[in-house]
Amino acid sequence: MVHIKSKTNGEKKGRARWISWLFGLAILAAVALFVAHRSEEQEFARLVAHAQPAWLFLGLLLQMSTYIADARIWQRIIVRAGISRSLWSYLGLGLAKLFMDQVVPSGGMSGTLLVVRALDRRGIPRGTSMAAVVVDLVSYYTAYVAALAVALGVVWLHGGLTLFIILPVVIFAPVAAGIPAVLVLVSRGRRLPHWIRRLPIVGSGLRALAEAIPGIAHDGSLIARCMGLQVTIFLLDAGTLWIMLRALGLSVHPAQVFASFMLSTLARTLGPVPGGLGIFEAASVATLKLVGVPMAASLAATLLFRGFSYWLPMVPGILLARRETRT
Repeated sequence: MVHIKSKTNGEKKGRARWISWLFGLAILAAVALFVAHRSEEQEFARLVAHAQPAWLFLGLLLQMSTYIADARIWQRIIVRAGISRSLWSYLGLGLAKLFMDQVVPSGGMSGTLLVVRALDRRGIPRGTSMAAVVVDLVSYYTAYVAALAVALGVVWLHGGLTLFIILPVVIFAPVAAGIPAVLVLVSRGRRLPHWIRRLPIVGSGLRALAEAIPGIAHDGSLIARCMGLQVTIFLLDAGTLWIMLRALGLSVHPAQVFASFMLSTLARTLGPVPGGLGIFEAASVATLKLVGVPMAASLAATLLFRGFSYWLPMVPGILLARRETRT
């Protein structure tokens, strides 16, 4: 009887996930149709067909660099515990984590849990892996809030700051800022309110984080260095989008592209669709349009960027995720 219930819950989750994917694809199709209606379809096709290969290759290199930077974060944290491993041994984690974060929208937690299992497979002590999770999440959300603040500053300087842009940031910023504070408190052994500890998954996750080694989890210089790497990943992603625009023959100020990317990333984070499918594209087209990029070019650059950052890593990501979770 219990087994049947578990299977039913699994089937419901599977159906919900497929519905989310279909919803995201529908949004993406709607964005494409809207742009096609507002722009010349021939112009969109011409831009994509004449994209400069050299710029596209450079964009691919930047995307590969994001995985190296992510692997460097985990390597740096583990080295702090006195365990030396090659950077190569952590490279697959970046792709596997990316796949999990895209398939299961959970603010990065699903990919982080996969990394914990992967570190267990590598013989990393649980206290060290939990400390690594604390440092990774604290540095990520701190970098996220800082990057969003810079993006808002860029939009404000160019006179494009509206309630439509400010409201999501106001909603998300306190949550993103509160997550590092909660993680640090839990890793220090502080007890959180009972209602938080009773939340599904959250309670067990917080109890696990209490095992983190304090000397690593609270190392300010380590967190600062990892934060720098997290910011580097944001810059590499935004740089890839900028290069896609260059490949299409458009010259846009890098700061404006960075602001567009961060606001689109925020929309992707807040959206319920896996990987922000459709939502990221719609936000990217809208924000690039605000800085003067034609809609056909905005959609073409965004789709090229998502091809490199979302679709291309899917196949190696699922293979690596299956390998890392194999017991």
